[in-house]
Amino acid sequence: MTIRGRAALTRAIGFAATALLMAGCGTQTSGTAAPTAPSGGSTDIGRVHADSLDSSPPPQYGKVETAPPPAATPTGPCPDSGLRVTAGRAEAAMGLRALRLTLTNCGTGTVEVSGYPRLRLAEADGTPVEDVRILHGTEEITTGVKDPGPHRLTLRRGESAISALVWRNTYDDITEPPVTVDRVGVEPGVGSAQTVTPDAPLDLGSTGRLGTTAWHKG
Repeated sequence: MTIRGRAALTRAIGFAATALLMAGCGTQTSGTAAPTAPSGGSTDIGRVHADSLDSSPPPQYGKVETAPPPAATPTGPCPDSGLRVTAGRAEAAMGLRALRLTLTNCGTGTVEVSGYPRLRLAEADGTPVEDVRILHGTEEITTGVKDPGPHRLTLRRGESAISALVWRNTYDDITEPPVTVDRVGVEPGVGSAQTVTPDAPLDLGSTGRLGTTAWHKG
């Protein structure tokens, strides 16, 4: 073969090799083959799904449930008079003290009461507390607690009347110890006296006065 023939043969072989190389490369730029949709269906590749929103309210973190203070709860059988006396919690504000007495008809009939409760004051061991003036009215103690004055009340079964005791805890006589009252005997005007024990002693200081309101509907 002549030199010209060998050169032509070499060029032909090079063209063929280049054509085979070009056919094997294709056009894919990623090393991962594209997914093929199943027959008769469609692919979800690249589709965005919107999840449904939760409409329930968010949790209340740090929420504090506050229970109301317990009320005075009568215990034991109803007295023969059909009336029960209970004491609430003592309230204090700027030296003024107040205690509510509640008179409840726990019997089966109707009871009439009027006027002011009659009180007997005592220490924890039952020793009477002397030298305390029990006032009918509250004007000498405060103008913030009104006394409706004595009037007749009819209490049906389950109904109640209240009387407020008010005092101040001023203590300005160091020659005598401050007066405290642990027990209060209450005679409601009908039936015998009943003794109640306040949740805290009545701290009368050296004032020597305890005001009361007449029984009235709360």
